[in-house]
Amino acid sequence: MRIKKVFNNNVLLAEQQDHEVVLIGKGLGFQKKTGDPVDESLVTKTYTPTADNWLANFQSLMSDIEPEYFELTSEIIDLAEQQLKTKFNGYLLISLTDHIHFAVYRHQRQMDIKNEILWEIKRIYHQEYEVGRQALTLIANRFAVQLPEDEAGFIAMKFVENSMAHSTGDQTLAMTKLINDVLNIVKYQLSLTMSEDSLRLQRFLVHLRFFAERLTLKQADKSAGAEDEFLFEHVSQKYSRAFACVAKIVTFIQKTTAQPVSMNEQIYLTIHIQRMLNEAE
Repeated sequence: MRIKKVFNNNVLLAEQQDHEVVLIGKGLGFQKKTGDPVDESLVTKTYTPTADNWLANFQSLMSDIEPEYFELTSEIIDLAEQQLKTKFNGYLLISLTDHIHFAVYRHQRQMDIKNEILWEIKRIYHQEYEVGRQALTLIANRFAVQLPEDEAGFIAMKFVENSMAHSTGDQTLAMTKLINDVLNIVKYQLSLTMSEDSLRLQRFLVHLRFFAERLTLKQADKSAGAEDEFLFEHVSQKYSRAFACVAKIVTFIQKTTAQPVSMNEQIYLTIHIQRMLNEAE
């Protein structure tokens, strides 16, 4: 692997098996020039362009933003992948670097933006939010700028957006609102308040995220093929309180999204809600 361009001591562009990659690592580009071999022992992160415009966007940002921001963002992405047990695509490096740079720019000019859905983010994307809080600490240590808590929420939403295939910021916002509305229906219909640390609640949130993503992106419900009418009847009778709550959720979703909720999906929702009722009682 040979160097094609040195951006700074820690970021460079290289050629690997006839395609270009962006490499990040401490001292990787120190006293190096085009054509030199890459010291692969120093590479901590490799970004391989997944689309023609990725590298163009990266180099365009590199001309406007200090490379230190890319290095820090790469650290934050590593941290997020470890704690969230996931793998983000390369576009997160571009979008998150741009966001953090602009957030620091705005804060230094007293132009902070209030995150209107911060409470919902903390409630629904608790793990992503915690990584966002840690990111604020890393930013403060690197650039001596303490961004407001709102930015932890914005960073968390970047993780969520990237993990949703083919989604946009507006779709992620719609998904967040839908999940929050469903949680509120459960809370007020059943007078049910769960601790954020509740394992039952966390499992319910995971289910709701996939459910809301399917509705928001108008994806086919894979569970709708073979409806289990016997189990549906059994669950509706055995868990009548939870099932009545699900009926309210179904009515709300059909009214707001004009999409059906399959029999199997109603079964899953009922079981999750019943488990939370059992824990609360």
